[in-house]
Amino acid sequence: MQITYLGHAGFCIEMRSTIIIMDPWLSRYGAFDSAWFQYPCNHHLADLVQQKLLDNSKERYIYISHEHKDHFDLEFLNSLGARDFTFLLPAFRRPALRDQLATFNCKGIVACHDGQAFPVGDDCVTLYLDDSELNRDSAIMVKGNGSCFLNMNDCKLHDRLTDIVRENGTVDAFACQFSGATWHPTCYDYPEHTYREISRRKVISKFEATAKAVESVKPNIYLPSAGPCCFLDPLLLHINFQPVNIFPRAPRFLKYLERRLRKSHPVYAPNIMPGDVLDVKKAAFRHKVAERVSEDDFEQYIKSYAAKYDDFFARRAHSFSRERLETIRDRLCVEFEKKMAGFVSSNKVERCLYMQFVDRPECMVRVDFQRREVRPAASVDDMDFYLISAASWEIERVLDKKLTWEDFSLTFRMRLSRRPDIYQTLIQGFIIMESEDLNHFCERLLEIESRRERLIVEAGGCRYSINRFCPHQGADLGEGWIEGGRYLVCARHRWRFDLHNGGRCETSDSSIDAIALEDA
Repeated sequence: MQITYLGHAGFCIEMRSTIIIMDPWLSRYGAFDSAWFQYPCNHHLADLVQQKLLDNSKERYIYISHEHKDHFDLEFLNSLGARDFTFLLPAFRRPALRDQLATFNCKGIVACHDGQAFPVGDDCVTLYLDDSELNRDSAIMVKGNGSCFLNMNDCKLHDRLTDIVRENGTVDAFACQFSGATWHPTCYDYPEHTYREISRRKVISKFEATAKAVESVKPNIYLPSAGPCCFLDPLLLHINFQPVNIFPRAPRFLKYLERRLRKSHPVYAPNIMPGDVLDVKKAAFRHKVAERVSEDDFEQYIKSYAAKYDDFFARRAHSFSRERLETIRDRLCVEFEKKMAGFVSSNKVERCLYMQFVDRPECMVRVDFQRREVRPAASVDDMDFYLISAASWEIERVLDKKLTWEDFSLTFRMRLSRRPDIYQTLIQGFIIMESEDLNHFCERLLEIESRRERLIVEAGGCRYSINRFCPHQGADLGEGWIEGGRYLVCARHRWRFDLHNGGRCETSDSSIDAIALEDA
């Protein structure tokens, strides 16, 4: 088995009878409305992918893990001249991914369910799905030529890895995200010291979760992938140079991993560049590209990269009249009313949501979940609230269906404030989900709340009875770990629950109902 790294979460897997292209993100104008760009730049590998897809001596497949545009690059897929391949897709409940490719002129589409093995030529793939509404993602395992590659990309399967390995045996190569990719705390209005502290905690938590994933899988090779991206829009360029944020680059994580696994499971973990080729059996580079971006030249590299897009972003300047802004506000009210119609758990949200236009701050929309009311507003009049400030042109692109709400959240072109500063899953779902998915999302949370199975954990010399499933998205807390002798950490999203305080979460309004038992 030979693996060519295509950049970000992209790989080309070559075996005797099969070629599988995974998550090729190669478009020159990035993703999420040109907010994210590939780091390092990998646009030159588009021709290589085209060549691989022309190799009619092998069966050819393109695997798309999920809908996020840094994995599902429809612009690049539409540019392909070679169409003699088959798509491998996860069979999510929401068929948006399949629907967008339904008329694509290729050999066909195979939609795989969770844990379903599918023969590809003389080889075999298995997809593992996380279809939990707020997260819709998949991982892929490829077996061929006596080798096994598990690509988890940024799919949150940490609590299932032990079972996956038990069922499949030795994994030779493992790829897994190590960097953050969310709007918290990136877009939140925090004092600088608070921003840095939250970022530090999230980075270390992510590093530790990834290290534990490597320990669970026990591969011969670990490939750092699925991030971070870089930001070339002048509005976002500063994020690249922040001294502390949630976007650590591979060299930093690989140093952590080497120290962390030195005694438990030493692993070959190279810092790969787009175009590098690895021999899985030998656990070594077969080809190593000459141009390699280092930490020493990172700042200059990003500035040169961004300069190539100066004209592009200058042409995107937007301005709106007062009348246009009011039209967008009225359309936003209609959109939120559609969302509210399917939001059956609105009575559980006690604070109001405000959406504000940065180009006219007194123009905003207020969503009152208790009263199920959506109306225009001129100011924030509530003590407890959730506020999103964004450019009207970006909101209009969502209303025009050029961006999904989740795409919008990942542009990072907004500022957020919340009082109190506590995460609430229901508000997150209302903001980032499409209206047709909200009812199912609420039903999913109610199903998680209804589970009564409990388990016993030990921490700091005491035994605790806790709810087995995380209230966030239902992960099995039996695969979590203890920190500081009192905190249970969920393996999937790394929520921390304080066992000394009844199992309350530190950063949300959730609990795992921890009850102290006798001393261990």
